Amino acid sequence: MKRGQVSPLHSSVEEPSKAVKYIIFFINVVFWFLSIFILGVGIFVMVEKREVYSRLTDLYYDPAVIFVVLGGLMFMITFTGCIGALRENTCLLLFYAITITVLLILEIVCGILVFVNSDKVEEKVDEKLRNAIVFYRDPTKPDLHFLIDSAQAELGCCGSRAHTDWEENLYFNCSALQSVSACGVPFSCCKTEELRANRQCGFGVDKLSPLDRFQRINVEGCLTVSVQFFKDNFALIGGLSFGVLILEVLIVCLASMFRRQILDVKDSYES
Repeated sequence: MKRGQVSPLHSSVEEPSKAVKYIIFFINVVFWFLSIFILGVGIFVMVEKREVYSRLTDLYYDPAVIFVVLGGLMFMITFTGCIGALRENTCLLLFYAITITVLLILEIVCGILVFVNSDKVEEKVDEKLRNAIVFYRDPTKPDLHFLIDSAQAELGCCGSRAHTDWEENLYFNCSALQSVSACGVPFSCCKTEELRANRQCGFGVDKLSPLDRFQRINVEGCLTVSVQFFKDNFALIGGLSFGVLILEVLIVCLASMFRRQILDVKDSYES
């Protein structure tokens, strides 16, 4: 064959698709930036309260740790996808496709288990929420304080199953005679912004009549409200979940197809 002449075998093999390459790249870039934001928030909070961490005996109820773990995992996966697609690296693309596939399988398995064992899951969540209520106002868990207040105010709820769950907290229990908040609930349980402007709006509500208490605070628990929300919006949530699964399947297929195209080109030049 003359110098500079292209082999018929080489000319018949198409180059890896640029469209597939940049679809994979840009999808992962979006989630990569999201992972940086989540990771940054978690690290910022942990740095801000580094003195508190030196006194912690467990990190179980610390939302900052969840943010760091979730953000770090997303960062690793999306970064692998970005570099693998941009550099056309078959090893990174294989690792990326396998990782997404494993996560996809875990999501499906977990979804089925949660659906089948919904009652047990609900009981377990109730137990965790009650434990979180016990730690409310714990000086070593300031994030938990903020998280509970935000959830109760946004969801319009109080406690796990009902407002009476706050009896389990040291500061709101009726036996806490030296506490001004005894027989009460946090301000975030109050129904309106106007009421919540007074941080003591929930104090002593257990001493009120049922009607007066109902007019001042939300009596339904956050777990009760959340379960009802899922039941009322089951079709929408199911549709969104299915959409996420389809996106993951699509990404795995694109990554595998793009990797196969790269290998085909390499094989054609090596033969």
